[in-house]
Amino acid sequence: MNRLPYIWVVVFCALCFAVGQFHRAAGGILSSVIAEELSLSASALGSVIGAMFIATMAMQIPAGIALDRFGPRRVLPLMLGLAGIGSIVFSRAVELEWVYAGRILLGVGFASSSAAAHILFSRWFPLDRFAQVSGIMVAIGGIGGLTGTYPLATIVDVTGWRPALFAVGIFTLAIAILGSVTIRNAPPHVPRPVFQPTGWRTMLQGFREILGNRNFPRLLAMGTVAFAPITTLAGLWGGPYFQDVHDFDAHEAGAVLFALFLMTMVGGLVFGPLDRLLGTRKKVVIAGAFGSALCVGGVAVIGDLPAYAVIALLLGMTLCQNFYLTLNAHNRALVGDHLVGRASTLMTVAAVGGIPVMQGGFGVALDWGRSIGLTVEQSYRLGFGFVAACVFLAGLVYLTAEDTKP
Repeated sequence: MNRLPYIWVVVFCALCFAVGQFHRAAGGILSSVIAEELSLSASALGSVIGAMFIATMAMQIPAGIALDRFGPRRVLPLMLGLAGIGSIVFSRAVELEWVYAGRILLGVGFASSSAAAHILFSRWFPLDRFAQVSGIMVAIGGIGGLTGTYPLATIVDVTGWRPALFAVGIFTLAIAILGSVTIRNAPPHVPRPVFQPTGWRTMLQGFREILGNRNFPRLLAMGTVAFAPITTLAGLWGGPYFQDVHDFDAHEAGAVLFALFLMTMVGGLVFGPLDRLLGTRKKVVIAGAFGSALCVGGVAVIGDLPAYAVIALLLGMTLCQNFYLTLNAHNRALVGDHLVGRASTLMTVAAVGGIPVMQGGFGVALDWGRSIGLTVEQSYRLGFGFVAACVFLAGLVYLTAEDTKP
């Protein structure tokens, strides 16, 4: 068997994931520059950075329908091209309206990436390898997140942030063109899905079938904190925290964020095969979620922690947050092949929808703490406490779901 097409499917999905991770991570480096340039408060900055995630969430349902109807080969390159245009617009923006426009285009463009990868993996690989292949994609694609941390801070010092984002936009357009030429929806021996939706009634019936599963809402609750903690702390507030509380400069803060995104790559390799090795998905997710809440809660509860201790706890949180790989495998196991796109995008609605809520909530907690006279360190601890509480409560809801064994 020729393994090259199978390898390329994973590599292409990893490239798409990498570009998205770059933009998710870049907020932690660019937030201070953008806030200073546009005179934004903490809450306003959260809304600018969060615009990309809100747009991604809003496009999930249309993206899921399009993926199930037309397949990743036609949908993913088109939407990835929009992301490339968004990066270019963002890089050229001098007014707040155009900053929002660029971020929104980025969000729209990345809306189909996760679900498209899930569909491709479900057709190209056995079901019990779903989480493992996803973990490999995360490990490779994590290079994008790494690039958006310390390397980006160095590049910004040399060339400024605008040329860097312009170059990423061109790179994204190149990936989109390459994908449109090379990617196939399934191997030659895999037939086209029998229940492929052909009209609105069939599409809506598929959503009713997914939501009618009693376990699915419990998975959605867990999904709301799948991406949000990493993106909130490593992608936005982590940089300002280490600069404000521990007097790190931009390069030192960027190095910490670099380490956090490096841990996401390690976590992808660790969590990817766990469900198959342990024979359970639910327990892997629960262990990861409660471990993450414990790490972040430690930063919130223990005052005046030295920087190295905070970094260690955040690295632990980042490792544990890779439970979302197993959660996606749990979600995939609940539905038939013809519903993978819609089920994946519903899960992504929850996951991406939780990002601006958590980012904004952290900013609100920070502003509120300062307004009532708390120190900067204490105000940030309120934000960390908010993150930990969200993850813990979601885990309690997920506890009532039934397990699906690989």
